[in-house]
Amino acid sequence: MMVAATTSRTLGNLRASCVEWTEELAEDLQIIVNVPETLADVPVRGEWKELKNAYRESAQRPLTAVVLTYNEEQAIAETVAALALDADQILIIDSGSTDRTVELARAAAGELIPLEIVCRPWRDDFAAQRNHAFDQVGEGWLLFVDADERLTEEDSGRIRRVVRAVDHVCPEADLVLSPRIADSGGGDVYRGLHRLLRADSTLRFRGRVHEQLFHADGSSPSTLEVDVEFTHSGYLPEVIEQKDKSARDGRLIDLCRREEPGNPTWVFYAAREVVAHRMVSTAAGAEAFDDLFAAVSEYGREGLTDYEGQRQDEAFALLGELAFRAGDPERIERCLAILNAFGRTVEQSYFATLLESSQLIARLSHLVDRLDAEAECGAHVGSRLAGQYAELRGLLALSCGRYDEVPDDYEQAVGLGTSESLERGLTDLRLMLARISRFGRSAQESADQAELGRTTGVL
Repeated sequence: MMVAATTSRTLGNLRASCVEWTEELAEDLQIIVNVPETLADVPVRGEWKELKNAYRESAQRPLTAVVLTYNEEQAIAETVAALALDADQILIIDSGSTDRTVELARAAAGELIPLEIVCRPWRDDFAAQRNHAFDQVGEGWLLFVDADERLTEEDSGRIRRVVRAVDHVCPEADLVLSPRIADSGGGDVYRGLHRLLRADSTLRFRGRVHEQLFHADGSSPSTLEVDVEFTHSGYLPEVIEQKDKSARDGRLIDLCRREEPGNPTWVFYAAREVVAHRMVSTAAGAEAFDDLFAAVSEYGREGLTDYEGQRQDEAFALLGELAFRAGDPERIERCLAILNAFGRTVEQSYFATLLESSQLIARLSHLVDRLDAEAECGAHVGSRLAGQYAELRGLLALSCGRYDEVPDDYEQAVGLGTSESLERGLTDLRLMLARISRFGRSAQESADQAELGRTTGVL
């Protein structure tokens, strides 16, 4: 494809223009999912013709994969082996493992990839552990991989390709590359996590837990999302229980709250830990709401840094969830008011609608109870009205979720010849459930076929 020569070209224009090109450089740049506004105007060195012609001879800067470990014998071998085609070496920063982590890591690396192990005592600080890698590696790129993460076989080699492309077109740009992290077993997919950057960058991780990269002034780095996926097994219930991650994270969050009392991020994480336990008592939910309600006011503070405001969107959404878990109308109203004050119109509309719909459902349930109360009076009515009575009760019970009561109402309405409306509602419900079931089976079959294709090499 012919491309008009330009005297200047930006990363955003280059990435957008090469979507249909088939040259090696174009294909490697297409691993970048998108270019954010903060990087769109970054200049690239040279015009397209010069860039693509020089790409074959471009040097590949070394890439070091950094893995933090502590008693990771169950996962470390697969983690190490999966990186063999993308990293030039692996740096393990171990916190004093007492199991076979180190032995298995060395065995997995074997002759596939050089591996170095550095022992650094654990000091209740994940950011400090990660930042130690900058002291050990001075050139090339650093790829931070958790010990329970594994690069998918389909994406093996793609990290090396996209790093080479970025180095070639904009070698001086200060940026971070972010792959996808997908929980094993079809759980959440995480994007925007800071995992890949140049070793000579001034960016450093901050936060004893849930650490992310920031500049010295607390501002966030410019990030390119890349079409590369790691699978993550660390949130499997059995892994969380075995390693007691909840207790560890809770303790680190408490440390952060004491060290940074004005940072709402740590109040958010503390509240999220409460909700993560699912069976939250009303008192615990109310306490977590009150803490988070006081903390979110910090988002209006002048001079708030990206580091302090990094979880703002999630914090407002969690505030609404906690208000409803507490079940206190006064807290719900306070929540709606602060959402409105901060211009959080989507969250405010959602929770206001949730409140109103909950009240309507409660009202419908009350109407069912009122019908029951009148029926208990035992007053005699004609058979047609009795049938209509049963049909109406069934429709109301169906509408407010009292499904176990519907069959009796339906049976009575059928017997009295007044079941038309209730029958129509039940038929529509059956059709909807059948459609959902077919969709679920179709989605599962498609996933199974895709997996079969990957394992057999058909796709």
